[in-house]
Amino acid sequence: MLKHFFLLLCLFLFSFSAAAETLRLNSGESLEGNIKKMDEKTLYIESHLTAQELKIDRADLSLIEFDSSGRSLARRLGIGFHYRPNGNEENLSVKNWLNSVDSAELIVGYSSGTQNTFSFELRYSRVFMVEGANDLFYGAGAGLISKDSKRGTAFRFYSGSEFFPLSSPNFGFSLELGVLRQQGIGDVTQGFYNAVSARYYF
Repeated sequence: MLKHFFLLLCLFLFSFSAAAETLRLNSGESLEGNIKKMDEKTLYIESHLTAQELKIDRADLSLIEFDSSGRSLARRLGIGFHYRPNGNEENLSVKNWLNSVDSAELIVGYSSGTQNTFSFELRYSRVFMVEGANDLFYGAGAGLISKDSKRGTAFRFYSGSEFFPLSSPNFGFSLELGVLRQQGIGDVTQGFYNAVSARYYF
C-alpha cells in the first residue's frame, strides 16, 4: 500500500512546470521568466526575450520576486514519512530548516515482528543548487539501531532532490540515493540504498 502511495507521489512530482519569477537588477531593469538553475554566484533564467537561457550574475541582482506560490523554508518545520524500499523501512521524519540551505532532521523508526527493531538517526543536509521547483541536496547522518538485545550504529552519506509542487509549496517530496554502513548487529554491512520522503512544512 505504502509503495503504491509513493509511486503516485513520484508521478505527481514530475507533472508540474516552473512558474515565473521577476528579477530586479541593480540597473533598475526587470526581467521575467523561469529560473532554471541557481547557485551562490550565478543563475540561469528562461525568458520570452530569447530562445536561449540568460545568465545573470547574482552581484547584478537587487531582488528576486517569486510568484504567489513561491516558497521560503528558512526556520520552517516539516513532518512526514521517510521510506527506504530496499530495507522495507518506514520512518517518521521531522525536518527543521536552519536557514534557506541548511537543515537538520530526526528520523525515527519502529517495527515489531520476529525481532523488535527501533532506530533513530540525526541528519544534516545542505542544498547546493536550486532548479525550478527542485532543491538538489547532499548530506550525512548517524544513528543508533536496536534489535531485541543487540545495539548497533549506522552511518550514511547521500544526495538527492526535493520537489515542491507549485500549487502546494508547503509539501515536499524527495528522492535520495546514498551509501549506508551498519555495524554492531551481526556482520558489518555497507552498500548503496535509496529512499523516498514526503513532508508537510509548517
